[in-house]
Amino acid sequence: MRVYFAPNGMALGHAGRCAPIARRLMERGAQVLFSTYGDAVALVSALGFPVVKVPEIKPVEGEDGTIEMLQTSIRWPKYVAAFLKQLICEIRNIKWFKPDVVVSDSRLSPIFASLLLGVPCLLLLHQIKLFIPHKKPLSKIKMKLKAFGEWNILYFLWLMWSRSTSIIVPDFPLPYTIAKEHVDVPVKFLRKVKFVGQIIDKLPNELPSKEKAKLMLGFDERPLIYIGISGTKVEREAVNKILLDVVSTFPEKYQVIMSTGNPGEVREIFRKDGVRVYNWVPDRYLVLKACDIVVSRSGHNTIAESMYYGVPSILIPTPAHTEHEMNARSAEAMGIAKIIRQSDLNRKTLLEAIKEVLEDDSYQSRALFIQKKVLKNDSVESIIREIVSLANLKEGKR
Repeated sequence: MRVYFAPNGMALGHAGRCAPIARRLMERGAQVLFSTYGDAVALVSALGFPVVKVPEIKPVEGEDGTIEMLQTSIRWPKYVAAFLKQLICEIRNIKWFKPDVVVSDSRLSPIFASLLLGVPCLLLLHQIKLFIPHKKPLSKIKMKLKAFGEWNILYFLWLMWSRSTSIIVPDFPLPYTIAKEHVDVPVKFLRKVKFVGQIIDKLPNELPSKEKAKLMLGFDERPLIYIGISGTKVEREAVNKILLDVVSTFPEKYQVIMSTGNPGEVREIFRKDGVRVYNWVPDRYLVLKACDIVVSRSGHNTIAESMYYGVPSILIPTPAHTEHEMNARSAEAMGIAKIIRQSDLNRKTLLEAIKEVLEDDSYQSRALFIQKKVLKNDSVESIIREIVSLANLKEGKR
């Protein structure tokens, strides 16, 4: 079987969640090829998968990582041209690779390419409904216009997404859904959708105990803080600049391992007693097993991995990033996270948040309770069954 993976490349999460599926398929004798762009190309290559680069589509970002809606919207001709270039590349790549199934993660061009070429397409999507970001409070009229625009976007995009053969939402079923507001849509949109749980490469029961994991990483029994930053390059740089200054003066009662989120050959950026900063943590699952708190952006994958490992979080959403804001609120409502706004982030606020999460037992107890619930999902196996089913569908049409 040959499977063509086409994840969104604007950040690392989409390619990252396709990797466990691709790896397990390869273990069973399948051939895979990735098609992506942006930072995801380096990640996929570092993970050892074959990858082809396609033209990039990404919004305009401000210095703090916010999406500049006006600048983005006036460049629509550029995005249409880039999409058409992407589509041509995907058609060419799919014709060459001859996959049995195309797996698109939040991208439209692979869906249309597979439709034109008669190849079944599985869509991975956790944002059925998109929200228009804004930095400042809006008047009632502007809020109504915003809501009207969002519903029109929903209906338009659904016409596009529904061209795929099958749709899977890699999120936990209610009440533990992370992207709750993004799947709060009319029932008719969900008839074709399956919720399978978030995708993860390695489960906590596959690793040694927390104590052994700490020793393996060279840390002692003091609380270990894992700072793992993800997102686009601009998003990462905006918050890394603050966090690097903060961790350089961390009190000795805490230990820190930090990843600045730049995949590739592992480099140590900074080290002092109990504090290590790398460009990339090669085995973040071992770090998740060892740590007591995760400090991160509020990307979908990052929150889900913390839930699987039963670790409470301190979340720093990218300003005016609607998905991050809503994911963070969802985690906070579940009692497993505390939010710090990027504009409020400094040494004092971070240490206060760490103290609160460590000393308030409810964060840890809720994280462990939810961990037991979400570990019942085997999302990778569910997705592979769907891929095999689609491959058999194609075979039956020959």
